[in-house]
Amino acid sequence: MRCKKFSFTLQPLILVLNLIVVNESTAKICKNCGFLLESTHHFCPNCGQEHKERIIYFKEFFIDFLGDYFTFDSKIIRSVRPLLFSPGFLTSEYLDGRRVRYIPPLRMYIFISIFFFLMLSSSKEPIQLDGENLDAAFFDAYFDIWMPRLFFFLLPLFAFFTYFLFRQKGRYYLSSFIFSVHFHAFVLLLFTVYIFISSYLSQAMYGVNQWMLLACGLIVEIYLLVALKRVFDKKWLTTWFRLILLNIFYIFSVAGVFLAIAVLIYKTQY
Repeated sequence: MRCKKFSFTLQPLILVLNLIVVNESTAKICKNCGFLLESTHHFCPNCGQEHKERIIYFKEFFIDFLGDYFTFDSKIIRSVRPLLFSPGFLTSEYLDGRRVRYIPPLRMYIFISIFFFLMLSSSKEPIQLDGENLDAAFFDAYFDIWMPRLFFFLLPLFAFFTYFLFRQKGRYYLSSFIFSVHFHAFVLLLFTVYIFISSYLSQAMYGVNQWMLLACGLIVEIYLLVALKRVFDKKWLTTWFRLILLNIFYIFSVAGVFLAIAVLIYKTQY
């Protein structure tokens, strides 16, 4: 028992002796666990923490905070750029097994949806709670609660319609769900940009705002057509015809969901 205790007490002394023997230019200690690092070690072999001998800035602190959840690195550029300008590319890459270089679909959707709903809530004008506007404020507050849930509900619903219309041998429902996640992430990102721009337009430029909204709708349809063609590899005419059916099914479903929410809000209030 004494030998074990004696050997344990020598550990700090051995560590100090190691520091004396090692050249000062190459000696590095992990600030997390105290492990002796080599000059080539950028990460601690013992605990895995990155070794940094410099001041940590706020930007780095923010990235470290979000890194575990959203992988804040070069994956963002490699993911957002094709999401915007290469319809269906990310879905094809994911289904073909090339996944590590991109942000996972659901993680990307959650990240973009957070920005979308933050932008949406900040763009609303405050409502004076008098007798005339009380009902409007009540409905508005409930829609703020239900909108994120609605979008999560629309993901599998849109995937079901896509799977039904573009079913392929060897492709399962999950393939259509991945496509749905990427498509809705694009839609949210596009309308986040639209809300940001329209928030700076004055009332006199109402017509420009309407044209921008119409352009966004047209972009979404063209994007969806190209994405469906790339992922499911149908003929252009077949893809276009099934896109029309997909729009009909989806629009009626969204309208039905909005109506159900409105009825639920009405019953809650009255």
